[in-house]
Amino acid sequence: ELDKPWHPRLSLERIRCGVRVFALHKYLSTHIPTGGPILAASHSSYFFSLNRYPHEQVLAMLQKAPIRIGNVSGATGDHPHAMLRMVRSGNVDVITGDWLSEMNIAWNAITKQEVDSNLGYENGFFEQLEECLDGIMERNIRVVTNAGALNTQMLYQKVQKLCQDRGYGDSVVAAVFGDDVSDIVMMDGGKALPISHLDHPDQSLSDWGFSPCCATAYIGCWGIVEALRAGAQIVICGRCTDASPVMGAAAWYHGWKEDQHEELAGSLLAAHLIECGPYVVGANFSGFKEFLPDLVDLAFPIAEIDGTGRCKISRTEEGGGHVTKNTVIAQLLYELQGHLYLNPDVVADLSGVSVETVAENCISVAGVRGLPPPSTTKVMIAAKGGFQAEATFYINGLDVREKADMMRRQLENAYKNSNFSRLSIELYGTPASNPQSQQEGTVFLRVFAQARRIEDISVHKFKIPIYALRMQSYPGYHMNLDFRTMEPKPFMEMFPALMPVSAIDHRVEMSNGTTCKIKPPSHTQTYPVIRPSSDALEPADLLSFGPTKFTALGTIVHGRSGDKGDNSNVGFFVRNADEYEWLRSLLSVATFKKLLGNDWFKGNTDRRVERVEFPGILAVHFRVLDNLNGGIASSDRVDGLGKGVAEYLRSKYVDIPLVFLERGSI
Repeated sequence: ELDKPWHPRLSLERIRCGVRVFALHKYLSTHIPTGGPILAASHSSYFFSLNRYPHEQVLAMLQKAPIRIGNVSGATGDHPHAMLRMVRSGNVDVITGDWLSEMNIAWNAITKQEVDSNLGYENGFFEQLEECLDGIMERNIRVVTNAGALNTQMLYQKVQKLCQDRGYGDSVVAAVFGDDVSDIVMMDGGKALPISHLDHPDQSLSDWGFSPCCATAYIGCWGIVEALRAGAQIVICGRCTDASPVMGAAAWYHGWKEDQHEELAGSLLAAHLIECGPYVVGANFSGFKEFLPDLVDLAFPIAEIDGTGRCKISRTEEGGGHVTKNTVIAQLLYELQGHLYLNPDVVADLSGVSVETVAENCISVAGVRGLPPPSTTKVMIAAKGGFQAEATFYINGLDVREKADMMRRQLENAYKNSNFSRLSIELYGTPASNPQSQQEGTVFLRVFAQARRIEDISVHKFKIPIYALRMQSYPGYHMNLDFRTMEPKPFMEMFPALMPVSAIDHRVEMSNGTTCKIKPPSHTQTYPVIRPSSDALEPADLLSFGPTKFTALGTIVHGRSGDKGDNSNVGFFVRNADEYEWLRSLLSVATFKKLLGNDWFKGNTDRRVERVEFPGILAVHFRVLDNLNGGIASSDRVDGLGKGVAEYLRSKYVDIPLVFLERGSI
């Protein structure tokens, strides 16, 4: 048939049977005058299932160019001119960004409640929009953001005024509401709607012990879709899911419906890959040494998503860094919770995901399956946890551990009558042997305290006792002279939970007077709280790989770790298939716990570790529950986000086959 003239129904019979991507792409590019590069051309054995749709819809899906979506923020305070660069050199249809985290959503709530009711949104987005609004309008680029945070209404009004002042009063601005569920959660003292912990269903909100000050639900993409369909140029959201802006843009552009789970799942994965900005362009990447001369002022990523949901990841022309197969795999593994990626609009099954290089700085991703969404969505409930303070002491020279022990005893004695809810005194680092400078031989001791009431951690209860120890301390005593850290500051406690999507008032308001209400998904599915986990099936005999050398795991193994609330996730991957057989056979749950060493909380068997494999990307993934001492908002860990866990584990020694080491280190 590929040698015959173009005939829609003849070719569609082939399509209905499932045509390989590269053959279909070559055929359409040759025989359709307006075809061009209409599909991601990846030479893999990926099949489309297009027989679900009418012939006319299939043709439209295949002939329409992919949507290009550029991300300009991975967190609050990200590059202040990323949006301008994306407008200038990204050649994108839509700009998105993620300005929120579990940390700053709560602080925005406090700012709005206690400082100024007109605040509570992320002003960094507005400053970037001011800088490049003219370019956005000239190029007809849509903008979708979650920077509304806890005051979407105020940012919505502020953006409307900006457009009017610049002469773009006819451009439609939209706001998506429904994420602030504080009233629902706190109704009748939190008893109106039974709420249990996201990972521990036996823990209820009523038993938490803290009084919630705000609650935000992670809402889906359909409010964004409806806003764009109604003509919105700029869409302001609050706490939608991280993926919702990208998913909403793709669903709007391609005309998807809520039951097109394959397509939605593909866009969910695309969103996951670009939502952290430069991470997929070489930042936070264990193979960074390969790109070191170029890892300055990094570019921001772009996702091309076609009508089937399949994506390619690239980057802006401006900026450093590289998009490679390995940077994409690393980002794919970041903050995962296992094979199933749950979202209020779809569940993406990533067990068969694969990644391939298309061209320099262009990577295609395939193999994701779409499943119906759950009937619930995540809600993050925040409460004022109390107050905290800390101090840092520096230790160098000989007998470092003995000096640290002396200081620890003095601190514990000074605070023996305190009402702290938490006191942590930890030594960080190991000095170099025969150091060539004082800096090389210096480590630090950190004392960290929390209390429910400010009077229990006041200057006289925490700071003054530390001052009193200065003249009776270890030899060589010196400390951080930023004494502000010893003064109490508030911290938040977080309670991640689940809420029925049907309880959320998901709605859209637009500057042209249009409003609409978003219905919950009509077809849902139930998923287990305890996720599937197992060690390797039919593991290889580690002796079969030949002679070994006892050296750092990270010599040949990449890693990436992150957080979700109080949980850590750690993904490991390798470069070659035989190395993967060794990796999956080596990294059992028991071995993983052993590698954690003293960080495994002295063998606490109550904590859970979940393990899954991703053979298509040569990866093994672990989720460690309750690993971060409460999560970033209240953790006493220096690495409260768990970003350094993978790098720590990569530094641990294991027996690595010489045949792998001979290929060179990462």
